[in-house]
Amino acid sequence: MCAEPAPDLDMDKIHTFAFKVLGDFTAAQMGTLSVIADRLGLWAHLAEAGPVSSAAFAERAGINERYAREWLSAMACHGYIEYDDGAKRFSMTPEQAFCLVNRDSPLYLGSLFGMAPTSWSNVDLLTESFKHGGGVPQERFGNEFWCGFERFTRTGFRNNLVQDWIPAMPEVDATLRAGGSVADVGCGNGQALLFLAQGYPAATLVGFDNYAPAIEAANENARAAGLADRVRYEVRDVTQGIPGSYDLITTFDVVHDMPRPRPAMQEIHKALKPDGTYFVLEFNFSSDLQSNIDHPLGIGAFGYSASTNYCMTQALAVGGEGTGTCMGEEKARELAAEGGFTHFRRIDFPNNPFNLFFEIRS
Repeated sequence: MCAEPAPDLDMDKIHTFAFKVLGDFTAAQMGTLSVIADRLGLWAHLAEAGPVSSAAFAERAGINERYAREWLSAMACHGYIEYDDGAKRFSMTPEQAFCLVNRDSPLYLGSLFGMAPTSWSNVDLLTESFKHGGGVPQERFGNEFWCGFERFTRTGFRNNLVQDWIPAMPEVDATLRAGGSVADVGCGNGQALLFLAQGYPAATLVGFDNYAPAIEAANENARAAGLADRVRYEVRDVTQGIPGSYDLITTFDVVHDMPRPRPAMQEIHKALKPDGTYFVLEFNFSSDLQSNIDHPLGIGAFGYSASTNYCMTQALAVGGEGTGTCMGEEKARELAAEGGFTHFRRIDFPNNPFNLFFEIRS
């Protein structure tokens, strides 16, 4: 039997908090259904079908009708799809499809769910890290995780990198058009350089990453895009030095992941040409906890949870600093100054409230 609450407790606050916990658990359960939706293309099937019954949807998607009906019902209750009770039909609005189906959308988020199973599979090792320190090494994050992350980050590169981000630095834009050189540090699967290659056909482009499977995938992506003759990728720990000198060095959502960001920043500084530019993209968080609690977009918990599940833990796994996702402008300025940089400019893009952008120079 449950104990009676103490008489001085505020039952309205208890009920509010209890339903928040229930909502969070519901979201976790919906995550399973969203992973399945991503794997089987269920949102895309629904968006393409228009208003449809569960039986017709099941036939179109090639799945069992009973599971289709339960999945559709859960998604309708959760607000991810629409339900017409009179017609007994399910559908997606254009806005829902924009976020969950359209992979070229700047707000495509359906890819995030593909990263979740890996986090759950690492929960035992992460628990041990809580008790004893260390972390979950990068090799424990497999293809499904990296595929989801690649699809998540691709949207910004596709919609904004050449169109908005680089042109916001006119000197850099002109240099690349004239055949300047670019190094992308922490290039992952290589998406950023592929879009830069398309937008700046005269530029020389190289990507570095210390994770060999990512470089293998990046080179395959370059071959598939027909750009392998113009873009190359190398396995390299940049804290041991960066070969060559460059007009532009980029780190896209990377610095907070670096096990050793301070020596990495110093090597980036050395590898820039005297008039070169270091361009940094990070998540729009602060290094101050209260600022993240009060985050205007309400995404503070997203930052710290992503950090614990991947960003911080993979750095700690190799004895790194463990900066974490919620690095913010404050920490970026500190690291840049220690690296030898003297010019630091924040660039704001009103259509992108989710990221911070920094133009850094010697």
